Amino acid sequence: MTAARGAVAYGRSWARRTDRRGCALLRHSDRGAATVEFTLVSALVVLMFLAAVQVGYALHVRNTATAHVIEGARIGARADNTPADGVARASELLATTLPGRYGTTVTGERASAGGVDVVRVSADLPLPVIGPLGIPGTMTVTGQAYAEDQ
Repeated sequence: MTAARGAVAYGRSWARRTDRRGCALLRHSDRGAATVEFTLVSALVVLMFLAAVQVGYALHVRNTATAHVIEGARIGARADNTPADGVARASELLATTLPGRYGTTVTGERASAGGVDVVRVSADLPLPVIGPLGIPGTMTVTGQAYAEDQ
């Protein structure tokens, strides 16, 4: 006795059957594959999107901190100010624009660059790894300005 074409053999849903061209197919072999593929691909896309957002946030923090220490160096380089004034201004700007513990270590000094006196202000910041959380002291930004009292 032979079973009819496409019939289930011995009550098993995975039994082989043949189509009109004579090719052997497995019944239910692709069932649910689209759901699994969508889940895997969408998880990867979401992960890549979050990584791009995090890189953008890290660049924003670095650029903002750089602008603030440059402003602090400009304030400290004025003829009637000291590098400590620049450190105070950079710390104030960092505290008002960046969240939490950013800019807690700000230093200023008078240095020489190419034979000219400059005021250099530096800040040690955490590099944001997951949102604003990061490893402290892993990013240093520096700004300098020519001293006016030369």
